[in-house]
Amino acid sequence: MFLVITYDVPSERTEIYKKLLVKFLTHEQNSVFAGDLTDSRYRKLRAALVRVAEPGDRLLQFQTANRHNLRAVSLVKNEGNGALEEKELLHHSMGSLIL
Repeated sequence: MFLVITYDVPSERTEIYKKLLVKFLTHEQNSVFAGDLTDSRYRKLRAALVRVAEPGDRLLQFQTANRHNLRAVSLVKNEGNGALEEKELLHHSMGSLIL
């Protein structure tokens, strides 16, 4: 499965989530992580999130069967003409097989 997780937590807790999520997903920007996970790795991630989550922590998850069912792009402002350009996010492989 392809997964995107983002979080909004008190500043003193951001490092907890960053250290955890980087073990499973690619760190895209600040509190945004994405990547391919097997079902087993996903269950491990969810179990780890249960251990660190506290009431009031906000986690947002986007999930799809595989990366081919979702187009993920980064919007980058062109320094020359100021237009927003789409940059494909193709580097999310974590060495996992998608079945």
